[in-house]
Amino acid sequence: MKKTIHTILILFTLLIADNFLFAQAPSFRIEKTDEPILIDGMLDEKFWKKAQPASNFQMNYPHDTLPAHSKTVVKMTYDDKSLYVGAICYHQKDIEYVAQTLKRDFSFGVNDVFAIIIDPFNDGSNGQSFAVNPYGVQREGIVSSGGIKGVTTSWDAKWYAEVTHGSGYWSLEMSIPFKTLRFESQAKSWKVNFARNDLSINEVSTWAPVPRGFNIATLTYTGEMKWDESPTPKKGIKTALSPYVSLGLSRDNENDERVKFMPNAGLDAKFDLTSSLNLDVTINPDFSQVEVDEQVLNLDRFEISFPERRFFFTENSDMFAGLGNSRVRPFFSRRIGGVGTDPVTILGGLKLSGKINQNWKIGFLDVQTKKEEDVDDAQNFLVASVARRVLSNSQIKAFVMNKSAFNGSEPNDYNRGTGIEFDYRSKRSAISSLSYLHYATTEEKLRRAYAYGSKIRYRTTKLNLFLGLDAVGKNYITEMGFVPRLYHDDNNGDAQRIGYNQLRTNGNYWFFLKNSDKIDYMGPFFGFDLFTGDKWGYQEHISELGFEMAQLNSNTFRATYTESNPVLFYNFTLSGLDNAFSPGNYHQNAFSLEYETGKQKKLNGSAEIGIGKKYLGKEFKIDTEVNYRPSKWGSFGFTFTNKNLYDFPEEYGSANLFLIGTKAEISFTRNIFWTTFLQYNTQRTNFNINTRFQWRIAPMSDLYFVVTNNYLTEPFENRNWNVVIKANYWFDL
Repeated sequence: MKKTIHTILILFTLLIADNFLFAQAPSFRIEKTDEPILIDGMLDEKFWKKAQPASNFQMNYPHDTLPAHSKTVVKMTYDDKSLYVGAICYHQKDIEYVAQTLKRDFSFGVNDVFAIIIDPFNDGSNGQSFAVNPYGVQREGIVSSGGIKGVTTSWDAKWYAEVTHGSGYWSLEMSIPFKTLRFESQAKSWKVNFARNDLSINEVSTWAPVPRGFNIATLTYTGEMKWDESPTPKKGIKTALSPYVSLGLSRDNENDERVKFMPNAGLDAKFDLTSSLNLDVTINPDFSQVEVDEQVLNLDRFEISFPERRFFFTENSDMFAGLGNSRVRPFFSRRIGGVGTDPVTILGGLKLSGKINQNWKIGFLDVQTKKEEDVDDAQNFLVASVARRVLSNSQIKAFVMNKSAFNGSEPNDYNRGTGIEFDYRSKRSAISSLSYLHYATTEEKLRRAYAYGSKIRYRTTKLNLFLGLDAVGKNYITEMGFVPRLYHDDNNGDAQRIGYNQLRTNGNYWFFLKNSDKIDYMGPFFGFDLFTGDKWGYQEHISELGFEMAQLNSNTFRATYTESNPVLFYNFTLSGLDNAFSPGNYHQNAFSLEYETGKQKKLNGSAEIGIGKKYLGKEFKIDTEVNYRPSKWGSFGFTFTNKNLYDFPEEYGSANLFLIGTKAEISFTRNIFWTTFLQYNTQRTNFNINTRFQWRIAPMSDLYFVVTNNYLTEPFENRNWNVVIKANYWFDL
């Protein structure tokens, strides 16, 4: 008995120690400059010499208990208009810097980079990140949900940065206008952290220590920046206008339509009502310049989602798209402006979002679409949400939603939703959880229109454990949302709703080999999902068990065994086969091997091979990706996915599906880019070509030339094509 108590006490002590190991947060003082700062990367102004430095970076990877090998020194100052960041990043001599591209919003993990993470409200929930690589390429993003999932780079902002190179170092200067930042006036201090990725020695380091296993943008692991004078924004509403014009030509050859000439114009406007609350207005927006989705072969029974890249929907998206979780989203912005693959014109929209004060945040979004030939009525989409900070860095959030169809001036059909959520994160983010309760209504006022759930995750450097529940009633109808498992195809082209409960758990434990000069860590991982009906009758389950090993050069190896028994409620035809499977449970199992090389290498890639039982037959799959980066001016990628369905009973036949894709990115300068996608998809019998030229003529101002072609693969002939020229310009008023 004593042994058991002793063991429990040791484990409890280790748990507490893990949470407080990184409790000592560094701080520094920022003072106002009395001279202009020229953004040239030189740090040669007199003020930089007397500014207090932030240095003594700590490793985050490959170890989190050692000082960083790559020295980094950061200094900051400000004036009435902007916040300035200067940094010297020491680097091994004669070693080439790693930059995947000169294109904006590059990936942190596969580039040499310096970044600043800012939490101006000191709430541990929301912030902003600004980064630059050794060639002066900029990256900005929004930090939400405490930063545990990193930085969302779909947000764009106007700021400035330049870099210069010296012997054994590169230095940088940033100028971030206060009107770009979202902050509380009269604040005496901000939470802040600095991060550095040096791929010459494969090291990630931060100024305020961040435990390994946590994202470097985690806002509970920050230091403190103390102001000599609280920053006070100028009074009055700051306004920015971004008008655009576009010319387009398109033709639908598949339906034998004539060439359409499509002139267009519109306006985006941003009004900074306060330093932390802004109003965005869009009139006749156009998103023709947004990159195409990278396709996948989908043999699942349910819909899959693609990320939102449209600028209007991305800022403060945690108040809209962040509602619910990845499986139960009451609001999914990609539902707006599209019906299937057919575009729907957005007439206009407005969005009020941001912080009212340190404890309250609001979001209001309203978008109106136009009546189209293939759509019965025009649609209005409205979402309103409010979040209240509780405890140290947790929050309670509530929302209401309404989608209404309009025929003339009166709404004639609607779908509404409401909900409340509690997002909890412990002081050091070792424990995070989300609980939610949603309800949906339609004109029919159906019962079982609920969704509720809860999840909790415990994370340390070595251990990661998760437990969750989602319960979705049969009539939880969210026409603006994304709840894929609720809908089942009845094999007649109609979707039938079947309520369910999903119990989930997964986790991993890593053993770190500190004495090895090749192996970083290794260890097991597991997952188990149990699905029941909304009355708790068994439906199906999915379980997996695997092993992962990572090398210090970032190569990783993974082996996974999966066992499942999917349930079919209706006849279901697997893509490519001749006949449908009958309703019932089908036992499946599969084994897969994955290998991925470190993406910092000029030639890198990944490969996955899997084999197993699929319904009444078998599936062999290959998924590969190869990327080559000859230099910072360009990168070239090739993807190949093959899913071979074989050994089925004769009446079902067989199928061999392919998806072949190539992507070429050419960076002529930091402001001129050319990107081309080629995607050959036998599941869709489609060959897609998308080429996109972008010239950033001024900050936040661009000229685009985009060509899209789609071809039928059998016989090979053009289905449709589209050509667009678009220009927009950002005016600060």
